[in-house]
Amino acid sequence: MTKREAAQTLYVEGYKQTEIAKLLDVSTNTVNKWASSDKWQEKKISVDLLQDNSVQRIMKMIDYQTRAIERKYESWLKEDVNTTQLIERGDIDALQKLFTTIRQDTKKFSDYVSVLKEFFEWLQHKDIDAAKSLSLFADEFINVKRQQF
Repeated sequence: MTKREAAQTLYVEGYKQTEIAKLLDVSTNTVNKWASSDKWQEKKISVDLLQDNSVQRIMKMIDYQTRAIERKYESWLKEDVNTTQLIERGDIDALQKLFTTIRQDTKKFSDYVSVLKEFFEWLQHKDIDAAKSLSLFADEFINVKRQQF
């Protein structure tokens, strides 16, 4: 992933252009030019809308699947109180896959940046010297991760 691609990813995730410039060690003017020429704002809006719509559709499917399982359970109770029925594995797997789709366990470049940013905000209050000495390592780590994406 190039710095330009990483910058766009971070912007879409909600980072400010000044933060992006600092994280990627480029000038704010460079980030502003990239944002303007690549139409980051339009892409951010599109991504946000797509994610919202996808989550809503998946939530509807989860609701449907859950209600179907509940109907099976209710019919089992009516049929025979002494029989213990188990929910079929396929029903459980379907729900699990839908939940996983929403959770999206895969790590994104911006996740690494967010965690490090939060860590350094915390560390600055505890030990400013440690934060300063570790910042070069953190910057190097972020650039290594950026290149892996």
